[in-house]
Amino acid sequence: MRRPEFHCIGPVVLDRVIQVDRLPGPDDKAFVKARHDAAGGPARNVAHALAGWSERVTVASVIGDDAVGQRLLDRLSEAGVGTDSVERLPDLETSSCTIVVDDSGERAILIDPVDEAVLARIGVGLRPVAGDAVLANLYHDHAAVDALSCARAAGALAFVDLEWPEIGRWGWAAARRAAAAADVAVTNAQVLKAFADERGLQPDDGAAAMLARALKPAGGRVCVTLGAAGLLARDGDDLFRIAALPVTPRNTTGAGDRFMAGLANALSHGASFQRALATGVAAAGLYLAGNGDRWTEVEAAASTIDIHDLSAGILP
Repeated sequence: MRRPEFHCIGPVVLDRVIQVDRLPGPDDKAFVKARHDAAGGPARNVAHALAGWSERVTVASVIGDDAVGQRLLDRLSEAGVGTDSVERLPDLETSSCTIVVDDSGERAILIDPVDEAVLARIGVGLRPVAGDAVLANLYHDHAAVDALSCARAAGALAFVDLEWPEIGRWGWAAARRAAAAADVAVTNAQVLKAFADERGLQPDDGAAAMLARALKPAGGRVCVTLGAAGLLARDGDDLFRIAALPVTPRNTTGAGDRFMAGLANALSHGASFQRALATGVAAAGLYLAGNGDRWTEVEAAASTIDIHDLSAGILP
């Protein structure tokens, strides 16, 4: 049987990571403890995890034909990630992202926005085949939808990660279109808060269930990740709750992307949706703790996670 190939679509950027004792508040100051640069962006983060688990994976993106772009390509290749679908533009400066991380692992992220015309080129010409998986965030209001629709039409599994500030940039209507083009839609606590605030609700399990029902993927599968509170998910008409893996976070940057990688990998290899979500939770938890890079360790941790059926409509 042909092994699935994973296509990770979205901006690839240079992460400039700054470590501090604590995140400064308004009109506040903090001393820098250390700093380093790394390849980043959701597509890169998901691809890096999958490649570390010995999966076939490529990134589709657009970068500049500059020194930073070459560094990113080199980092991807060193990690075993295919780069044939990364387009280089001669007049483009490769984007960067500044991430401030404190001792508890909490972070603040400053994004250098990529021009809309550049984002619209990402994923164009990608040709997945049946059995592959395509993973994208809402990097563009139309290009992301087209890439996901193309994936499903080819018989590939399509995953979309709906986050802020992308929803703030492209709007809720674009988020709903992207969800409708996918088999699986994933969103998070920050999006839940915005969704609940608009309706005058508390961002609790009831609001998470409303959000899960408001998003209508073609595959009928939605997940709202809730950080240390675990996740709430919908599979068709069924709702269920999964607790987080109890860990002490070292750095929360990229944990959501590790969840996506674990979810997609397990589902692509035949796991049920519930078990695949537990595997994603385990992958994110082990990553947060700074250990458990091997897939066998992720699967072992996933087997310890309980899944609670909420289909009767009783929310904890």
